Amino acid sequence: MIAYVSVGLLGLLALSIPVGIVLFLLGFGIDTFFSSFPLTRGLGNMVWSSSNSTTLIAIPFFVLLGEILVRSGVATRTYAALDRWVSWLPGGLVHANVATATMFSATSGSSVATAATVATVAMPQAEKLGYDPKLFSGAIAAGGTLGIMIPPSINLIVYG
Repeated sequence: MIAYVSVGLLGLLALSIPVGIVLFLLGFGIDTFFSSFPLTRGLGNMVWSSSNSTTLIAIPFFVLLGEILVRSGVATRTYAALDRWVSWLPGGLVHANVATATMFSATSGSSVATAATVATVAMPQAEKLGYDPKLFSGAIAAGGTLGIMIPPSINLIVYG
């Protein structure tokens, strides 16, 4: 069986089929030929039991909260306030990025949402003030990674 799986895996990957599809095909192919209990009988119950968790309802609410903060203008006003607060520091706008990312991370729970929101608000300001786009984008990316580390984050909820 291991030989069949190895040959099938390498053969399908050699055909440039995406890895996820290869694993799906191998899983159902091996199940059809080598299993006494079909995978398709237990698949529905397994998918339903893993997705029927009250804890996981927080994930779409985090996404909704992030969207509300962007659309309502709260992110823009927060960024402007933090820019005024840290503007006396050298590179004050970069510090405002990290501070805004910290505050938004604590509410959104997602690194991607944090980086996207701060970038949407901060990049026009950076271009206006003549900051280097590479340096500024790096500061946004670094601030965005706080989304996964500051609880409650989506990943901590899923891992918990």
